[in-house]
Formats: sequence, C-alpha cells, structure tokens
Amino acid sequence: MTLTTTIAAPAVLLATGSLLLRLQSSRLRRGFTEAARGFDPPGLRTVAHPPGAPAPQAPAADTATTGTMPPEDGADAPTGTAASLVVLGDSWLAGSAPADPARLLSRGLASLLGMPVHLTALAEPSARAESLSTQIDRALADPHLAERGGPRIAVLSMGTADILFPVTGSITLGVLSSALSRLQRAGFATVLLCCPNLSSLPGIRNPLRTVMRRSSRVLAGSQWLAALSAGALPLSLTRILSGTSHIGLVDESGLRPSPLGRRQLAAAVLRAIADRLDLPRRSTPTPEDA
Repeated sequence: MTLTTTIAAPAVLLATGSLLLRLQSSRLRRGFTEAARGFDPPGLRTVAHPPGAPAPQAPAADTATTGTMPPEDGADAPTGTAASLVVLGDSWLAGSAPADPARLLSRGLASLLGMPVHLTALAEPSARAESLSTQIDRALADPHLAERGGPRIAVLSMGTADILFPVTGSITLGVLSSALSRLQRAGFATVLLCCPNLSSLPGIRNPLRTVMRRSSRVLAGSQWLAALSAGALPLSLTRILSGTSHIGLVDESGLRPSPLGRRQLAAAVLRAIADRLDLPRRSTPTPEDA
C-alpha cells in the first residue's frame, strides 16, 4: 500500500497541475481575444508634422487609400524632405485613437527630426509570427512609405500571441529574422520590442506563471540576438513596462499598455531612436529653448 501511494501520488499531482495549467491558459487566451475587440483595425495612414509647421488642409476621407480610417493630419505632406514610419506587430503597438502608440511615435518623431513623418500603422492584436510576413509585404508595397529623402524607420513588436497560442515547431524566430532582413534591405532602420516577461502581468498565477516566465525569457533572448544579427535595435518591453507603477502601465486585460503605458512606451522608443540611431535632427526649438 505504501509503495502504491508513493508511486501514485506524484502522478496525481502531475495530472492536477497539468489540468490547472490548461484551465489557466484557456482563461488567459479568452481574455486576450476579448481585449483585442477594443482595437482599431490596422491600416491607418497619416502624416504627422513637426510643431510650428503650418497645418495642411485635410482632404476628404478616402478609405480605399487609408485602409480603415481617414487620415488624422492630412493625407499628403508638403513638398520637401519627409520621413517614413511603419509600425508592425501585435497588441503592444496596436491601439485606438487618438493616443495609440503609432500616432504617439509619429508625432514624437516629427518633433525630433523637424520634418513631416508619413505613418502607416499595421500592428494588430493577436498577430502571430505568420501574420508578420503579410504585414511586411504590405509595408514594402505601400507608396505612402516611399523614400522622400528622410529616414525610414520601422518599429516592430512580436511574440506575445505565439506564447499564448503555441504551435508545435514554431517558426517565430525564422519569420522574425526574415522580416528584419527584408526591412533592412529596404532601407528601414528597425527597432524591435522584444517579448515582455508575461509572468509579471496582472492575474498570472502558478503554474502558468512559471511556464510563461521561462517561455518569455527564452523568446526575448532569442529575439534580442536576432535583432543584433540583422542590424536592428532591440529594446526590452519588460524594462519599458517595469517600475514602481508597473500595474498602472498595462490595462485591465494585462495584455496591452494602458494610456500611461503607451506614453511611456513611445517615449522609450523615441529616446532610443534619438540616442542610438544615426538620424538627422532638426527639431524646431520651443520658445523656452530660444
């Protein structure tokens, strides 16, 4: 009897833990799917202008051109040098108007460079590795992102959905490396937001927390190396969304930044671009700087 109990007890514990893990994973996936309904569809095109620039006349909305939403700051920039910005990936960079990460990044970049920035936002919630190839195809074929004499910048986040919805023989890293190489060949300076430590998000408990911590760290480390190999600039989402106000930096779903988190994310990306990418800087000084 003692021997039978000794043998059976670990098996029972293992089965119980496995069942609990499946239940927790299923609950997290449902929350992820429900949170995705609050996002604007991908495909926004707009032009951000630096502070002090004359506001252009905004033409009538053309959904065939903008994809899903009318332009926010005018469909066309004035003649002259302009930059291009494409935002790709998943829910960490997707969002809803007016303070989604893509708009915040384009406005900040326009101020940093002192020139108009043509933005195409293709990030979408639940985007997995296989979605990235389609996003890259759209970005490289988009005339809105054509070369206009200014820098071309891509900001990319990928990996969360691949951890939440794992598949056998994941192609995540292969697709990511290919995407980074294609952007580099097209002349884009690329910033990669590496997968955050999902175990630190609100509502994650053991045993799922342990699994998510291990998976997130392995994927983030691999993404970091892939970015360096492709000449991209890797940033840690875990570090960006950490600190004493961590809980306030993600929304109730725990799977995308809160309004405060979006501002902090955009500020971190812009700071990295200013510090570590060799870009022209023609910011218009404010009256306080004069």
